[in-house]
Amino acid sequence: MNVGFSPPARRTRTLTPLLLLLLLCGCTAQPLERHEFSRLCMGVRARVVVYSPTEEHATAAAQAAFAELARLDSMMSDYQPASELSRLPAVSHSSPVRVSEDLYLVLSRASELSELTGGAFDVTLGPLTRLWRETRRSGTLPDQPTLDAARARSGYRYLELKDGTARAAQPEMQLDLGGIAKGFAAERAVQVLRSRSLPISLVALAGDVYAGDAPPGAEGWRVEIRGDRSGEDTPPLGILWLTRAGVSTSGDANQHAVVGGQRYSHILDPRTGLGVRSSRTVTVLAPRGMDADALSTALCVLDPAGARELLTRCQAAALIVDESGAIVVVDPFKKLRWHTQPVLR
Repeated sequence: MNVGFSPPARRTRTLTPLLLLLLLCGCTAQPLERHEFSRLCMGVRARVVVYSPTEEHATAAAQAAFAELARLDSMMSDYQPASELSRLPAVSHSSPVRVSEDLYLVLSRASELSELTGGAFDVTLGPLTRLWRETRRSGTLPDQPTLDAARARSGYRYLELKDGTARAAQPEMQLDLGGIAKGFAAERAVQVLRSRSLPISLVALAGDVYAGDAPPGAEGWRVEIRGDRSGEDTPPLGILWLTRAGVSTSGDANQHAVVGGQRYSHILDPRTGLGVRSSRTVTVLAPRGMDADALSTALCVLDPAGARELLTRCQAAALIVDESGAIVVVDPFKKLRWHTQPVLR
């Protein structure tokens, strides 16, 4: 077989149409710059961070993200009597009613997670949540008849969901999405930023964070994990690179009540109707923001021994810190991409 080669083609001076257009317009790619915005949303300080070629573009996109957070809050807040969530039990007790697409999505996932956690995560604990708020104000626990009555009006199986409709099967039910809505909202805000051509973004709602694409030249967004009571002035337990995922930390540092020398978390144990007393801090990473939020809550209630099976089923990972400071990492799929690994104790 003869092997030959063709002479090189003559070089031409013809410009491609795209290059010609760029030269004619004088267009050059603008470098991306970091822009950060902050505002009170959903009862906490919300942070929106984006990389954008212009401040004007970043500002407009951040305003759209904050508007989305406000919209979801007006729909899912149990503090607002006029919200769709607050009105739902009363209007749906007699027969199912159609609910908005976003609320149905969150309620449906909450129901699935309630089943997976054996009820450790439950958005129908509204009556018990209100008793806890009163305990925090008064410094006294509810008496047993009051507690029993509130527990009788709670239970995730009393919330019936089907084909975009919901029904509160138990009279005087009250819903509380405090353990799932912020994770959902942070992810949705990142989606809004992506729709505005800003895929490199991060949204943080207190302990709930969702990250988009990685910043320029970085492996991801640098997220510090801290023990819930450690404070900002202490070294982080570990540092993650976070990309296209959510991370949520739950514990009792900021919301708790001390009654009779006993510390009760704002995270409720459905089995007792009272706040958990383990003082455990849990950080969960998951592909979906609402999963990270809900699972970090559930793992403050559940025995840590069952964490691996639950996290495996949800494609998630966790860092658990007990009251003594001992750290356990449960990461079935190696999802935790460490910048600085925690020192296990």
